[in-house]
Amino acid sequence: MRIVICGAGIAGLSLAGCLGRDGHDVLVVERSQRLRGGSYMIDFFGPGFDVAERLGLLPELEAIHDPVDRLVFTDEAGRERVSVPYDRLRRRLFQNRHFNFLRGELERVLFGALPARKVVQFGLTVVAMEQDRDGVRATLSDGRVIEADLLVGADGVHSWVRGLAFGAESRFVRDLGYLTAAFTIDEPPEAFGIGRDVVTMTAPGHQVSVYPIRDTGVATFFLRKAGGLFRDTSSAAARRELEVHYGDLGGFVPKLLRASESVDQIHFDTVSQVVMRPWTARRVVLLGDAAQCVSPLAGQGASMAVAAAWVLSEALRAHTEDVADALVQYEERLRPMIDRQQRAGRRMAKWFVPENHLALMARDLATRAAVWPFVTPLLRHQLAVEARLAG
Repeated sequence: MRIVICGAGIAGLSLAGCLGRDGHDVLVVERSQRLRGGSYMIDFFGPGFDVAERLGLLPELEAIHDPVDRLVFTDEAGRERVSVPYDRLRRRLFQNRHFNFLRGELERVLFGALPARKVVQFGLTVVAMEQDRDGVRATLSDGRVIEADLLVGADGVHSWVRGLAFGAESRFVRDLGYLTAAFTIDEPPEAFGIGRDVVTMTAPGHQVSVYPIRDTGVATFFLRKAGGLFRDTSSAAARRELEVHYGDLGGFVPKLLRASESVDQIHFDTVSQVVMRPWTARRVVLLGDAAQCVSPLAGQGASMAVAAAWVLSEALRAHTEDVADALVQYEERLRPMIDRQQRAGRRMAKWFVPENHLALMARDLATRAAVWPFVTPLLRHQLAVEARLAG
């Protein structure tokens, strides 16, 4: 089967790897000139962990895992309020089936696992498409027209393929009312006083987290309550956002803001979910954040992208002669899990960014109790940690 995938992120690369193993003729086009690099720190657990195990990728993921000693929560001046040993949390909450690493590192592992890396062509994207019952014709940005059996839109929350096949973004993207910024810094964690801890500073309506990247750098994650979609997501706009809304925080934050001035790329966007039915339109199907975005607050976006790629590839394997049946099976099998993760993402928003000091105290108490035996099952339910991919 000839399959064109638009987007060489986690979803697209995962699908290309799965399809390549089954002998499909796959072309991945990516608008960027190269893999996008570090970006921000992610948690990787749940269904995606199960798929990575089936694909034999756990040794590579173990190698990029950034171990930490504690999760530490501070007030806006940098004073420690509560801490949790990471190894205990990992064991009780995730049964040791949890990694944390940079998003770009996962993309690098998935790219390295492709049967033939030439299937990815950078600096290209899909600009137009036509389809009928028998196939799809995708026009690329270099003018080529590719005839294929299936076009997969794996090009993120702001998917161009989704726009071509389903309509305007405003119909599907749901703003959750938060704004985030993230970047990495090539300075050792000791320069910010965090050592091997993940440190999160929280003030009402705001949160700043700093993650150690081994002994060589740190990753940041800024989050605040903010209504409305932001059209300017440039790094310059991100720097203005950080200075205006985080400039009065203490601790390590002033040094982070100074460091941001020399950072080339800052990830800056609203926190959103993509909610749509169906995910398929004849010979076009959406994958990953293009259709199933659960939001960064759910902590399982990367995991679900890997799992979704596996489910789609398994459906195509089972229905090689009928693409329509394969796409129906893909959505029927995956949708209940995505719906559940999106509900968890909406629940977790107030956990991450308490709106007042009373809610902040309650969050700190719940964090301290996270490793208590009788509390852990409740937290696993709230985070949808127990979700597993059957079959």
